[in-house]
Order: sequence, then C-alpha cells, then structure tokens
Amino acid sequence: MYSCTTASLAILIVLTVLIAGCASSPDGGEIATPEATIPPSPTPEPVESPVIVSDPRLSPMAITLTASEMSDGTGVYLTLAIDPKGAAIARNGVPVIATIFAYNTVEEAPGFVPGSADEVRSSGLPYRSLSDTVYDAPVSFRASLPAESEFKNLDIGKEYVYGVFLNIRD
Repeated sequence: MYSCTTASLAILIVLTVLIAGCASSPDGGEIATPEATIPPSPTPEPVESPVIVSDPRLSPMAITLTASEMSDGTGVYLTLAIDPKGAAIARNGVPVIATIFAYNTVEEAPGFVPGSADEVRSSGLPYRSLSDTVYDAPVSFRASLPAESEFKNLDIGKEYVYGVFLNIRD
C-alpha cells in the first residue's frame, strides 16, 4: 500500500519540477522579447549617362546622345543624332521635339531621373528644347549646356548626368 502511494508521490514531485521548469524563463524570470530587425533600405543604383527616353513610335530609328566637355570647363556640348535608316517614314516626315538636359547628381536625390520633358522644364534643370522634322536622312541636334539654358546650375567639375526626352509633336 505504501509503495503505490510512494510511487504516486514521486511522480507528482517529478511533474511539479518539470512544470515549474517550463513555466520560468532561463533568464531568471524575465521573458525575452524578440527584437524586430529592420532590413536596410536598398541604395538606389547610380544613374548612368546618357538617359534616352523616346516615343515608342521612334523605336525603329537609331538614337544616340553624346557629350563633350568644353575646353574652358564652363559646360558641355550634347549632340543628339537620329538615324531613320530602316524606319518607315511618311512622305511628310516625322516632326520631333527633343528636350536635352544635364544636371549634377549631388544636387538631386540619389537615383534621380526626371520622369518627363515637362518635369525637366519645371524642375530648374539646365535644358534646351529643339525641334525638327525627320525624313529619310539622319538628323543632328546640338545643345550647349548650361550656356543655352535659362538655368545655369551645371558644374562639370562635379559628377553629372545628361539625357534627352525625344517625342513626336502630335
């Protein structure tokens, strides 16, 4: 009779110890709170020149934009070349407008690229808009920035980005 009571008592003591051990935390009674880790925000990719955004209807044409810095260090010459070879051009040609721009990357948010020609014109970036009609022969546009812009805030001694928005004048 005593052995059954002793065994029951031993089991009860073991269970009490186990339950008490599970109820307390290993840090002496303090409950560990998991720390929330915030992933670092991705660094925007640096913008590379030239930035060329053109109307999809101009995609059959070869479009290039090159830059050469002025020897006196006051600005940059930008040359836009459009070669319509292989494109189906209507007899009356394709009227285009080019908004050529340049800006210092340190003056803008990292990864900044203007979203449209209107944004270039309204944001105070040095730019020049030129228009012409493309027929079946190559066409070139040339701009001197910041000299030919109302905004003179381009320092070619600092890192800069240049580009063009090329649209069809509808």
